[in-house]
Amino acid sequence: MMKTLKLPLTHTATALSLLASLMLVQPAAAATAKTSADFTDLGNVSADLKAKLDAMIGGGIFDGVSSDTFGIQQKMTRAQFAKVATKVFEIPVDLTVAASSFTDVRADDSANGWAIPYIEAAKKAGLIDGMTDTTFAPGDSVTTAQLDTILLKGLGKKVVTTGSPWYADAVSQATTLGIHPTGKGGDAQATREDLVVSAYGAQQAYQEATPPSTGNGNGTGTNPGTGNSNGSNPGTGNGTGTNPGTGSSTSGNVSIVGSYTLASVIDSGLTDNASGAISKADAENPAISKFAKEIEIKATTNGGDTVAIPGVVQSVFSSDPNVAKVGLSADHHAYVLGNKPGTADVSVMVQIGSGDAKQLHVTVTVTSDPVKAAALKAGETSITKAMTPVDGNYTASFDAYSAMDLTITDNYGIKYEKTDAANYNFALGTLFIVNDIQGDAALGAVGTVTADEHGTVNVSGNVKYFELTAVSASGQKVTSYVTMTR
Repeated sequence: MMKTLKLPLTHTATALSLLASLMLVQPAAAATAKTSADFTDLGNVSADLKAKLDAMIGGGIFDGVSSDTFGIQQKMTRAQFAKVATKVFEIPVDLTVAASSFTDVRADDSANGWAIPYIEAAKKAGLIDGMTDTTFAPGDSVTTAQLDTILLKGLGKKVVTTGSPWYADAVSQATTLGIHPTGKGGDAQATREDLVVSAYGAQQAYQEATPPSTGNGNGTGTNPGTGNSNGSNPGTGNGTGTNPGTGSSTSGNVSIVGSYTLASVIDSGLTDNASGAISKADAENPAISKFAKEIEIKATTNGGDTVAIPGVVQSVFSSDPNVAKVGLSADHHAYVLGNKPGTADVSVMVQIGSGDAKQLHVTVTVTSDPVKAAALKAGETSITKAMTPVDGNYTASFDAYSAMDLTITDNYGIKYEKTDAANYNFALGTLFIVNDIQGDAALGAVGTVTADEHGTVNVSGNVKYFELTAVSASGQKVTSYVTMTR
């Protein structure tokens, strides 16, 4: 189970020339400083676009596809976009990284091997996911909606991808911010010009919103004695002892959002019931368990605007793991899981860009109140399914959780959607009931519909319509109306 957002992606591959790739891999400092005037295909662009091009080229974010050609109308690939995203949002990139976590990004690939450090950095920061858990599709082109979504994520915006089309919210937000490519639909392929304009706008918004890195805090340090520290390096001061230590610090603009109350899921024995797709080890792993809560970090300007901080957590520590277990995901987000009743102090070390590390604290309360469903919601209340003939009998089978687009919210505020709702039903206790089965009068006796404990619905025979109701262990109900077609 992944906690990272998976973006819908197209699979239209765009082949890049070897020369283009080699130009993109050159570090900005190693290349001769260029401007838009050095590229023959930029002579007739508008003054506004030329200014943006000069800023992006001068900042080492964009290179040409050859020594005198920028490739302004070429399609943008996912590998190229990974580099741009790390540059725009000041994501640290380790250029010595030579191996990718994706099987289709290889160092010996002359077209995309150069992008490995940027892809890995963008993935680590939580900006870009793979096509699957193991593939990235570095040569695939990027749509404007994908461009919008990742830039919005970098700016700290919440993007809803469950609408129709999936990118409606992303395009709407990006248009409002002025970073969506003008006159293009969300499914249109993005060009390098689109990315220059959109990335320029996103970079301006990011830089204007970046909060100061100053703060003050108390801590222990390498020098004997006791003291406090104030200034640009919070949490470090003169302390007792010879080994470096960390203390508490608070940046005025960086904080942990919300309060954290969790169920005792391990000590209570709840995780012993995990089965199927979710093992006991999965359910007890803070970095992947749905019983865990993400420790949400928020950074704002003095004016209150949210600042982009993807993947900023460097470490997380619980004062009492027997009460609250903590974990750090691969994309550097911190999570906490309830072990047994009590309270624990959780400290989180965060670093924004190349600024100073800051240590934040939050008290986590673990209670003995069991996990139970507090609310059920069906995203699809009108469902149509087709039946197929099998040995002269019409049948159908489908998953109720997915068909109903079922979301269950527990009494601790954790949401379980579709597959997660099914996988964690050992704790939620949802049942499905079938009512009002109707058939075609001309076809004789009405057929059968059953729903088992796993949410599998089986339909057989003369069935035109029925009601499918999800019922929680505490009595909440939600109903979808199912029409069967032949």
